[in-house]
Parts: sequence; structure tokens; C-alpha cells
Amino acid sequence: MRKVSVLQTGGPDVLQLVSIASPVPDRNEILVDVHAAGVNYVDVYQREGHIELPKPYTPGLEGVGTVAKAGAGVGQFKVGDRVAWINTMGSYSEQITLPVEQVIRIPGEFTVAESMLFQGVTAQYLLAEYRTTRPGDVVLVHAAAGGVGQILVQWLKHLGATVIATASSPEKLQTALSLGADHAIDYRDGFLKEVLDITSGRGVDLALDAVGATTFDDTVKALARRGTAISYGRASGTAPDVEVLPLILKGARVAGASLFEYIEDSTEMQGRAAAVIQAVQEGWLRLPTTTSFPLAQASDAHRAIQGRGTQGKLILVTKQ
Repeated sequence: MRKVSVLQTGGPDVLQLVSIASPVPDRNEILVDVHAAGVNYVDVYQREGHIELPKPYTPGLEGVGTVAKAGAGVGQFKVGDRVAWINTMGSYSEQITLPVEQVIRIPGEFTVAESMLFQGVTAQYLLAEYRTTRPGDVVLVHAAAGGVGQILVQWLKHLGATVIATASSPEKLQTALSLGADHAIDYRDGFLKEVLDITSGRGVDLALDAVGATTFDDTVKALARRGTAISYGRASGTAPDVEVLPLILKGARVAGASLFEYIEDSTEMQGRAAAVIQAVQEGWLRLPTTTSFPLAQASDAHRAIQGRGTQGKLILVTKQ
């Protein structure tokens, strides 16, 4: 089989395609034929060395495929079952072995796009763990045309919130509006004044920021009294330090968010994934469409996600 291997930190070109023998599942593992692997910003952070990993390694924490073989002790999955995973390294590969507790069963009717759950589970924990969103709340969503952003917009509208979306192009702003956002702002020209104008100076109850360095100062300034700002990504670099006194004066909060802290327990992970799957089945949540690259073009996929010119979800496919 073929897989992508990283021997050293660096730019996209360090992603190299290699051929190895197919893996064999151990007890309580399954062997999966990978149909598609998700490309996420965490893969970039690992490749660049911001998150240190022993080398060589194969990137990719997320994918979807079918069971090719079940190891000893596995009774809940059989050959041909459609499965997904969001927290097992090595997904940039034609085959992968997975511990059964990390395997998420996917409904047979789901498309590949609907089966890529990393962004959906991210949105679910962000809205479940930090602040209860109530009808009438005003929420600021940065990068609203991205994979997580598109899901946040829909989920927040389902909860009855007013959504102010930001993005970096007219096309992306239109995507956010088509998903239900009430207002859309091009944050390349700044967003704080427009947010305060929209809210008549009040600010927002919740702000979700995956951009980081270039936005977070004003994200915090955009909070209403008792508002909450969540930093969960760093597309433009790590968010700057925050002054505490302004937070104290209006009873506001700032939180740093990491998906992996909320899916470390496999039972918790399965529950979050089930909530996303149920939302898709009920019809009020549409997972983002995918932009696909062949496995051999993993470097191009990384350039695309860092270039921030695409919308929705990036995937690597093993067969065209």
C-alpha cells in the first residue's frame, strides 16, 4: 500500500509518498481501506514542528473508509462496514489499523462529505462546553466559510442565535449568508466597528475565533457584558495575550479550546459524533462540501489549506 511519510519538519514538500506492506490488525483492532483522509490545520502545525511528533510519521487524524479485516476480539464490526475516525494518526494512507474504541459507525447512505466528522465534532464541543447559546444571543463567527465555520453558522441558527459571520472574500461571505448568517463582514478591512454598529454598541454574547493573531484583540473588544470569546485556531498565528482588566470590568471571559481535550475519552467522542450524525439525519445540518486531492498530491492540499483560498473541507482520496 501507499502512504504519506514525514521525515523532517518543514514546508509542504516534506510530505513524501512511500510504499510499504499492508498493516495487520492486532487484537481489538480493525484494518480499514481508506477512501478519504481529512486535511486539517493540525496537520500543518505538526508538519511545521509547532506540535512535535517522533519521525518518521504519517499525518492525518481523520478519515472514512470500509472495514477490510477485523482482528481477534472484534465482534461489532464486519468486513464492508462503513466507518470513520477523528483521533487516530496515520490517515494519509491507503490502509490504516484502528482501535475499535476509536471507530465511528457511519450510516450507509452518508456521502464521503457527510462522513468527515472532525469539523462537525469541533463545532459540537465548542457550542456545548463553553456557553449555553439561547434564542436571541448574538454570536460572532470568524472564518465562517471554513469547515468548522460553516457548521457553526448552521448550528447557531438552529439554536436561535443571531449570527455575525466574517470571511476574507465576497464569495466566502455569500457562502456564510447562504447558510443562514444574519450579517457578513469582510474582516480583512477590520470588523470591530461593524460588529458594534450592528449591535448598537452592545457587542456579542459569544465569539468564536479560529484566525488568531490578526483578529483576537478585536474579537475580545467586541464582547458584550458577560460575553465569552473562544480561541480555537491560529490560521494567522497564535492569538496574542489578553489584558485581564477589561474582562473584569464587563464580566467577560476568554477561553482557549482544543478538540482533543474533549474527545480523549472514547465514550465522550462517540457521543459527540452521534450528535453530529443525528443533526445531519434530521436535515438541519449540512456538512461542508469537499475539495479533493489525490493522496500523491498531499503537498498541494497543504498549500491550499494554508493559502485559505478554498471553502469547506479538504480531503485526500486514495482513488480517483
